[in-house]
Amino acid sequence: MGEHKKMKISDLKPHPKNEEIYGHNENISDLVEKIKRSGQVHTLVVTSKGIVLAGHRRLRACKELGIVEVDVEIVDFDTPEQEVEYLIDNNATREKSNEQKAREAIVLKQTLSVLAEKRKKSKLRQNRSLNSSSEVAAQKESTDVPILAPRNNPPTDTPNLAERGEDDFVTGETREIIAKKVGLKSGHEADRAINTIEKVDELKEEGRIEDAELVIDVMNNRGFSAANSLVKNIDNIKLSEEEKEAVRSGRKSPNAFLRKKEEKEEHDLEEKFVESSDKVKNLENTLLEIQKRYHDYFLMFQEDVKWLSDKEFYCEDGEEISSKTHSELQ
Repeated sequence: MGEHKKMKISDLKPHPKNEEIYGHNENISDLVEKIKRSGQVHTLVVTSKGIVLAGHRRLRACKELGIVEVDVEIVDFDTPEQEVEYLIDNNATREKSNEQKAREAIVLKQTLSVLAEKRKKSKLRQNRSLNSSSEVAAQKESTDVPILAPRNNPPTDTPNLAERGEDDFVTGETREIIAKKVGLKSGHEADRAINTIEKVDELKEEGRIEDAELVIDVMNNRGFSAANSLVKNIDNIKLSEEEKEAVRSGRKSPNAFLRKKEEKEEHDLEEKFVESSDKVKNLENTLLEIQKRYHDYFLMFQEDVKWLSDKEFYCEDGEEISSKTHSELQ
């Protein structure tokens, strides 16, 4: 347990990852009314620097109500990664949108990557120090990568992320743990959620805010599978405003429009095939016509040659062509 004391609201600051994960425009009207009726604010968990780790919604409600001072518990961690896991674990029981769950998953994956890199560097230093017998004892006493701090009432029995490596995420073990931590059904769903959110953020960076918001609405109202299908085809599917509203509200799945698009593409392909077949037939007919004309022309030419061969001599401009010349012509 950390130190308990009172701190001024003005000295408290939200954790930088909180808004990245949970957004900044959550509705806290119910919490404001609850605090107003009871006059009580549950203890916030903060670092010694006043960074809030648990109680961001309470902090906003207190600011809205004009509360000046609150009870806090001071909890400090050795690494920023520990703070992030604590922040997410302490939001395990709250009601979250699918987008928030997906953003928790992507932040935990990033945290895992950092921890893996730290552990890799730590092992390299350990290997160097083992070469010196004077440092062996000290090496056994400490490590550069601490185990993540214990959590208040952890929601699951999942092991700390510091015990896992980045390769574990690839193999799926830690992916399953992350899914369990954030309330997703499986590691596969965690993958889809992370991939979708990464594409959404790319769309935002490109200035395609409307497309990004459409995918987020589908994720929250239809689920990760539908959102993932939409985001993969966002550049190819064209929806009217009415169709967008139906998809956004969850009344229609984007897959229905994707199937419609695929059916149209198949129909267009069939038409092109028929059109190509017609062109081939037309070409064949043209070639047959050319062949026929050539054949007729050749027959006429043969008749002309035969007529020429039957002649004994020619006259050209009144001059008689000798039989020698006639023979040469033949």
